[in-house]
Amino acid sequence: MEYTVRSHTSIDDVDERWDDLMTAARAPVFYRRPFLRAFEKHPLHPVLRTAYLQVEDRSGQVHAALPAYLQRDVDPMRVIADHHPHAVGRTALLSHVWHCYDSVLPVRPGPDSDSAARRAVTALRETASRWDARLCGLVNVDGDSSLDPLLTSAGFSGVDIDVGWGLTLDGYTGFDDYLTHALKAKRRQNLTRDLRAADRAGVTVRTSDTDDADLDGFVRLARSTAAKFGNSDYYRQGLFQDFVLALGDCAQAHELRVGDELIASALTLTDDTRLHYWAVGYAEKATPHFSPFYVAYAHVMRAAWASGRDWVELGRRNPTFKVEAMKQTGETVTVWLIDGTTAGYFGGVLAALLVIG
Repeated sequence: MEYTVRSHTSIDDVDERWDDLMTAARAPVFYRRPFLRAFEKHPLHPVLRTAYLQVEDRSGQVHAALPAYLQRDVDPMRVIADHHPHAVGRTALLSHVWHCYDSVLPVRPGPDSDSAARRAVTALRETASRWDARLCGLVNVDGDSSLDPLLTSAGFSGVDIDVGWGLTLDGYTGFDDYLTHALKAKRRQNLTRDLRAADRAGVTVRTSDTDDADLDGFVRLARSTAAKFGNSDYYRQGLFQDFVLALGDCAQAHELRVGDELIASALTLTDDTRLHYWAVGYAEKATPHFSPFYVAYAHVMRAAWASGRDWVELGRRNPTFKVEAMKQTGETVTVWLIDGTTAGYFGGVLAALLVIG
């Protein structure tokens, strides 16, 4: 099939054909226009230029698409610093943004899906060349997905950066069934003990739309939690609240309090098939008899079953808890990059990087 690639610089120039593709491709919430518009209006990290790439056939139907962001000195996961130190301070054209932990290449299902996907990858690389980007690639990609052979054949090489976690929900009737049958005895006992201790402490749980939530309290807790990883600015004061408010009804807040004190706050996002446990902050020392992180997790999982979705995305990190308490359904999260100038091996990368141009 013959394709044309169109590149838009604003999400408002993208029409309902984008939405139609994302629904057909079962793309996560990070590719839907509310998230993209919120990021464009309130960028959570600096962006130099933006491109929304659409691969269209002669009739105008969109068969593949990617958002792409030209960045410099944006490296919250230390992927560039650790694996491509020669590119620190240089520009990189990446898809998606770092606050998306589930990057995909949305492609319309059908006999020509592979060719449409290859054209989208080529368009990303061509855009990087035009914009003189040193690095080009996709970040936070499932290393076991069909993107692996596609990106490898296109000359991209991958480096493992973390582990992503998720859980299918349709194998259990609800949270209580999951608690009884999915968890190992020790984890089940610990989580049950924490939930009972939270009840004794008078913990109240409130789920609301974000425009009725204490987002300042969330950012305060989330920045404190992220400080353990040296990454507080992942939640930039003021900007993060504005971004969350701009998400609209695809976002909800789940707040835990003891009296008037906010001890944990979690943000979830929803799309057609998934609930995303996107972000959490908690006051680790405020409740010595139970973990507010575990209790928040339990209430988010209850919300996942209540949402009617068939999958919950559980993000990254906390692997010890997740591998035991979430009945391992983890997938390797990989960042894929093309190096703009130098071929070679860096930081344990297992394949040569491709020279652009």
